[in-house]
Amino acid sequence: MYELIRTCAYEPDPTSGPWTERYRVIDFPSEWRTAFMDLYRRRWPRRDQQPLGLPVKRLNALLRSTAPGLVATGRGAGSSSEVPWFYATEEMPAELVAPLLASWVMTLPPDTDPDPGRAAEHHAALDGALALIDQHSPRWRHESVDLAAAELSAGGTARPDRRLYHLLPEWVGAKLAARPLRLDGIDLSFRQVTRDQGVELVSWPPRQYVRGKRTWYYSALVTVTVQTVPFTERFRVHVSYGIRRWETGAPVRLPEGQGATVLLDAPLPWPGAQAPRSRLAVNSLAVDRGLGTLSWTRQSLVEVLPQLDILRAYPKPSELVAEAATWLGGRDGVAAGIVHSTAMDDHRVGAGLMPLERSLLDRWVEDALRPFLRRVPDYGRAHHKRRPVLLPTSPPKDPQQREQRAQERVLARRAAVRAALDGQPLRVDVLWQTEETRDALVDALCSWLGLPADTGIADGADEPDRTDKEYEWRFGDLRVNVRVRSLESLGAPLEIIRRSGWSRAQVLADAVRERGARIAEGLGPAGGTFGLALVETLGPGRFRRRPDADPKAALRLGCAEADRVSQFIVVPEDAEGPLAIRAGSAVADGMRQLGAVVPPEQQLDEKLPDDLQYLALWHVRRQVSGPTRKAAERLVALRIRPGDAVHPVRGWDDARKEWVPYPRLLITFATDSALVDPRPGPVVRAAGEQSDEVERQIRSLLFQVRDRPTLVLANSGNLRAAWPGLSNGDVVKDMITFRGEEPVRLALHGADLRMVLVRDTNSRDETPQWYAPADGDDEPPGFSAGLWAAHDADPDDRVFLSTVGKPASAGAVRRDLRKLVPDKDWPHAPAARAWNPQALELTVVGCLSKGALAAAGRAGTSADRPSVVAAATHQLRFHDEYDPLSRPLPLHLGKRSEEYVLPLASPPV
Repeated sequence: MYELIRTCAYEPDPTSGPWTERYRVIDFPSEWRTAFMDLYRRRWPRRDQQPLGLPVKRLNALLRSTAPGLVATGRGAGSSSEVPWFYATEEMPAELVAPLLASWVMTLPPDTDPDPGRAAEHHAALDGALALIDQHSPRWRHESVDLAAAELSAGGTARPDRRLYHLLPEWVGAKLAARPLRLDGIDLSFRQVTRDQGVELVSWPPRQYVRGKRTWYYSALVTVTVQTVPFTERFRVHVSYGIRRWETGAPVRLPEGQGATVLLDAPLPWPGAQAPRSRLAVNSLAVDRGLGTLSWTRQSLVEVLPQLDILRAYPKPSELVAEAATWLGGRDGVAAGIVHSTAMDDHRVGAGLMPLERSLLDRWVEDALRPFLRRVPDYGRAHHKRRPVLLPTSPPKDPQQREQRAQERVLARRAAVRAALDGQPLRVDVLWQTEETRDALVDALCSWLGLPADTGIADGADEPDRTDKEYEWRFGDLRVNVRVRSLESLGAPLEIIRRSGWSRAQVLADAVRERGARIAEGLGPAGGTFGLALVETLGPGRFRRRPDADPKAALRLGCAEADRVSQFIVVPEDAEGPLAIRAGSAVADGMRQLGAVVPPEQQLDEKLPDDLQYLALWHVRRQVSGPTRKAAERLVALRIRPGDAVHPVRGWDDARKEWVPYPRLLITFATDSALVDPRPGPVVRAAGEQSDEVERQIRSLLFQVRDRPTLVLANSGNLRAAWPGLSNGDVVKDMITFRGEEPVRLALHGADLRMVLVRDTNSRDETPQWYAPADGDDEPPGFSAGLWAAHDADPDDRVFLSTVGKPASAGAVRRDLRKLVPDKDWPHAPAARAWNPQALELTVVGCLSKGALAAAGRAGTSADRPSVVAAATHQLRFHDEYDPLSRPLPLHLGKRSEEYVLPLASPPV
């Protein structure tokens, strides 16, 4: 068992002395901004739709890719004169910048205008804007930047200079790109790719993996970001490692409506330019709905570069898609790669890197960053017990003992179902499309509850055919009723019929409502409070090019209208993995939606209150790119009382102002979302108004749970946009902050209130990658489950890392697997899918600490140890029915409730 874990995180080394870099800085002239904004706003005739700032992202990307010496660009320079435009290590002559700027300015006005008068005005405005480029040349100035500069917040959290979020990753990226990575005698060189958050480094040229008659392409991927940690006085640089896969189908099949990202490798487009290539330029292509053909989006550089470099041929979208492998290899010094996404066809190179390869990359990074950045010290165990009380998982050799363990599990499941249903029968509908899935679901249900599979058929005990049958079992006070019926045409793709005057969202909503009504009619009443529908669906791959035709939203809505929660399982021909295992998972997930899941008994070094309840907060934000093409927001609040005999999992219904059973909450989400809004036009609220509404609900919820000890759980990345007081720079120990107010003691909202913020990577590497270093050279690094804290942490330390071991679903993949340069004894290592376990950051914002108790006048009360509160949260990731969860169970249930928020557009008035 590993006793340490090592994070791929670095911090400024205070022993290295001053760390100052001198840059040449240029500002965006205010004369340009005024004229360019007038030109750009001509694209939006309606004043209420006009943008607030210039689209400088494309210009910045063009400059980074073609201007030697440019390091970083300042975010917001197009809308604010106080933000420097860009930072460079050497001055760029005006004859270089002017053509780049002119090429960008020419993309600002409308492409066409049917009105001749307006078209002439646009042309005249463009001529005037182009003339300003020579009349008001920007001036260079020098600026020294301390790359370790930070100040402390009121809560003791480092707040780095805002410029460092861009300058420091670029500095790190340049260091790494300047030195190849040597693995097994092969050098891997890297190119920088600037992104919104930090910098990526992609090994270039791509590696090749030959399987059968096809060659698959992939690269090493290194991502660098600047992050902060609550109550920590130094900011961090997180470095993560992975695989970048390239799409090379002939032709490449793009998902409808999603497009693809393209990285471009091109020489500097200037005569005599000798600077080595260090960057890949980001482009994107998609189907132009007006023309019905592939085209580059407005942020793509590949459209502008031919105007600067007339000697080379750059790929057209149709050429790139048709000959992706050829362009990836390069033509006349120009190469382009289409980035693979999971929405595309399958890729034979597996995702992720295993611990040994990650540690080798991390050692390369550590050497490159000395002496200015040092590795964050390793973490040690913060709590002795790693898991709660769980049922044994390894089958014993003794058959009698094995049977006894199986019976214990069945009894625990039945007890959970009885508590979730409050004496009502368990009613399950199996809606099937293939006979094998039908039988597998019935068998899995019987196995899960310990039901005899050969009895219970209501209309014929010996009938082997399960087509459209009803089953019924009774075990004491638990009654189980199962109906099996064919889904037939209700599972077919939706028929999306375009109509004049109807938007895409309205057409889709009409199809969803129509199919949902048919499903609800076919199911009929649940015959009780609520039931469960296990539904066999077509796989997502069938809808990659027609995502709106996927009927799952309609199936879920129809089941909800018939008072059923729903769990889907994919038809065998579209699925991976054994059917029996998938059917068992579907049954377990269905029971979870019924609320038949409570946290197991915890094992803690010190006892917390026996009647402790959990309040999980989750903010649902549906985007217009979601399954129903309509945006919506909703705060989900779940209250879990493990000791309650009836409905231990409840959710807050804000309309009815009461706690309702979890499945009733899910059903309400779906049916309320589908209601036709009687108000004409979209209802839009400002971000501040949305935040105020969420905070109002949170205050009310804290009041609702103040009657007993409560542990509040929130995901900071999920909720801080609506509750800004959760941001790292705003949190204060044992305090709570709402918008526009000073922090107040958490105890004012509840005498026995505790609060833990959970943070994951949040798609921005907010938490570091990690591995467990081996004690000796004979063993490779690995993974280890537990709660971890910094070695030098004091007893009141509030920040911990929670890790879990490898789940059974991850399969048998060697820890020493090498994919970037495969071992000769395992040439097909690139095909393996490596497991990358995520470390959760647990911050105990508030507990009954000695300081909090003293401030509340309760000095005689036993104080909490923050590590014990964090351990209680960590142990919520474990449950008898699931692999270790990616987040604590209450937040897991909150996150999964998003599936039922299905906003549907109202028909046109």
